[in-house]
Amino acid sequence: MSRQVWLCGPDGGRSPGELGEQIGSVGSQGSVWTLRGRPGEIAKVVHRAAGDDLRRRLTAMLASPAQWTRRDGRLLVAWPSAEVRRRDDDRLLGYAAPRLATPHFADLPVLFNPAARRRMLPAATWSWWLTVAEQLARAVHAVHQQGHVLGDLAPANLFVTADATVTLIDADGWQLRDPAGGPDLPCPFSRPEYTPPELLGAGPARRDPAGDHWALAVLVAQILSLGFHPFGGVPATAAGPVEEIDNVRARLCRALGAPVRAPAAAPPTTLFAGVLRQRLSEALDAGHDEPAARPQPLTWAAALSRSRRELVTCRVSGSHVHLREPGGCPWCAMVAAGARDPFPPPERRLSPPPERRLSPPPERRR
Repeated sequence: MSRQVWLCGPDGGRSPGELGEQIGSVGSQGSVWTLRGRPGEIAKVVHRAAGDDLRRRLTAMLASPAQWTRRDGRLLVAWPSAEVRRRDDDRLLGYAAPRLATPHFADLPVLFNPAARRRMLPAATWSWWLTVAEQLARAVHAVHQQGHVLGDLAPANLFVTADATVTLIDADGWQLRDPAGGPDLPCPFSRPEYTPPELLGAGPARRDPAGDHWALAVLVAQILSLGFHPFGGVPATAAGPVEEIDNVRARLCRALGAPVRAPAAAPPTTLFAGVLRQRLSEALDAGHDEPAARPQPLTWAAALSRSRRELVTCRVSGSHVHLREPGGCPWCAMVAAGARDPFPPPERRLSPPPERRLSPPPERRR
C-alpha cells in the first residue's frame, strides 16, 4: 500500500499527507495509522473501502460536521475530518480523525484490567466509574439528538480520560442519518454480547434507538462492575462455560440476582442498590421483551448522578465508596471472598512516574 495520500476535506480542498506507522487495528474492519506531521490526527484505513459504502458514509458525515464537543471543549465523538485517498490513483482508503492517545486517553477495555487500572488510575474510586457511566449516557443522548443510532455500542469503541470524559470512536459504523434526506445508512456490525434480544440472530435490519438503550444498560452495569458483563457467569445447571448471549436468551442476568456462578473478582451485585437497581430492572428485565420499557440515556444520567451524590465511605478503607445498603461494603465483601482489593489505598512514592498514569486531556478551543 502506498503511504502517500491526499487528505480531502469537506470543502473539497486537498492537502498532501503520508501514512506513518500502524498503531492499531479494528479487527477485520481496518487498521489505524499515524499521519506524519500531524500528531493530533490518525488515519483509519478501512478494508471495505473498495466498495461504495464507505464513500457514501463519509459523504454524509463530512456534509454534517456536528459540534461533537462538550462546552469545555472535550471531544464527544472522534468524528471524521477528511477522506484519506491514495495519491497515485485517488483510491479511497479511509478517513482522518482526532487521535486519542496515552497518556491523555485510554480505551475502556484496558481499564477493565486490574493491573492497568492500578497503574493508570491509582487514586480512582467507584465514584469515578459512576461518572464514566454518566458521561457515556450523555454521549449516547447527543448521538440520538443528531438522528443517528450507534448500533455497535461496546467497550472497544469508548475512550476515557482521567477526569472521566468519554469519547466515542468508529462513528463510520453507526446507522447514520443522511443529511440530504435519503434513507439511513445501516449499521453493518454489532457485537452479540451488546445486541438487544430482539436482534440476536437476526439478519441486517434497521436499528432503533431502543437497541442502543439495551446496550447502554449493559455497559452501565459492566462499567460499574469494573468490566464484568451483567450476563456473565455460569448457570447452576450448566456443565461448562457459556456465552453471555446464552444467558441473555435465558434471561439470566447476574446483576439482577440470577443464579449463576462468577469468579471472586466479579463485584457483588449488592452494589446495584436504589435507583440503579430500579433502572437495571427496567432495562434488562422488563426491557428484555418490551424495548420501550428501557430507560432513555438522560434517565440513566440522572440516576447515576443521583447515586454518586449518595455515596458513603467504608469505615475500613477510605478508598471504598458505595451506596448505603444492608449488605455493607461490596468491596470489602470481595476481599473477604478472596479477591484482590479493587480499590486499594494509593501507594506512596517519592517520585511517581507520571508517564504511566492517565492524564487529563489538554484543554481544547472550539
